[in-house]
Amino acid sequence: MNLSAQLRVGSNTTLKINGTIGVNGAITNSSAQTDLSSAHVVLTGTNQTLSTSAPLLVQGLTIDGGGTKTTNGDWTVTRDLNFASGIVSMASGKLLYSGVTTLNGSGSSYVAGTLFQRGAGVRFYPIGTASAYLPMSLNDVRDASAEIGATAFAARANLTLPLDVTDIASNRYWQLSVSNGLLGASTASLYVPGATVDASQQLVVVEADDADGATAINLGGGSTGDFVTSFTAIAKPVLTIGVGDKVDIRIHDLISPYNADNINDQLHIVNIEYTAVNKVTLLDRWGLVVKQWSNFRNYDDPVNPNGDTYDFSRLSPGNYICVLEYQLTPDAPKEKLSQMITVLKGN
Repeated sequence: MNLSAQLRVGSNTTLKINGTIGVNGAITNSSAQTDLSSAHVVLTGTNQTLSTSAPLLVQGLTIDGGGTKTTNGDWTVTRDLNFASGIVSMASGKLLYSGVTTLNGSGSSYVAGTLFQRGAGVRFYPIGTASAYLPMSLNDVRDASAEIGATAFAARANLTLPLDVTDIASNRYWQLSVSNGLLGASTASLYVPGATVDASQQLVVVEADDADGATAINLGGGSTGDFVTSFTAIAKPVLTIGVGDKVDIRIHDLISPYNADNINDQLHIVNIEYTAVNKVTLLDRWGLVVKQWSNFRNYDDPVNPNGDTYDFSRLSPGNYICVLEYQLTPDAPKEKLSQMITVLKGN
């Protein structure tokens, strides 16, 4: 079905639409009995307004025809949200996508405002401002019930670099909000097209409590294409991109599990949490494998996936070799680091 004009539903009207409907004019809904839960609405007008006085479920929504699509009221898209041509401008209310398909956008079609998504796994947000496309993604949302919104703030798509990791300017950040559930443990990827930094530095993701940079924390980062991905999970609502020193990964050369000082009791690798993938192998002086870990984290790390309670006091005093194989990001080159470790016996 194609409508060449507007779709207007009065307050006492019952309307149910199944299948695809194309509209190139305004959509105004004043009825709580409107049922679009089985409808796919295709917006084909150059500039359109979508208003609803009651929360409205739509099975599918396609943004096409160019121009600006201004929304008022609460709209939930349950299965398909497609961005072909046109900018969605959020005047009021809430736009929520609850489908399982990972969204896609482009420089010619995205949401200029806050886009909420509900569901676990990868949640890509095709968002931006009135004049800049600044998408981001949460790469491992754990709470399927969480409704996480993302808003981008920037004067232009090409951010001015380098930025100090403590500097969060009001026009250079992404802000998250949660209306239901928990943010959970997820890394974040931020858009920074064509950026380069000094060879001794790297782009990093910075999190903070607010846009003024209060309690800014460098989460590290690795670049893949036009995105920078944090090495560690985010916990704060404001994100931006900064420049930091390259991660210095070092293996401590001493284990002393026999004494009672609670220092150096286990193997410790500095900044191991910034690796996306790693394998750690401990060899004795004859080259035999003593212990091996996949995706090692230090034993004092609150998030420790080692899954064992290895007792390092079982090691005989002497010298060992620790071999670390790792990638800073899943697509980064594989790197290898070896370090002689001395196991000491206390007095």
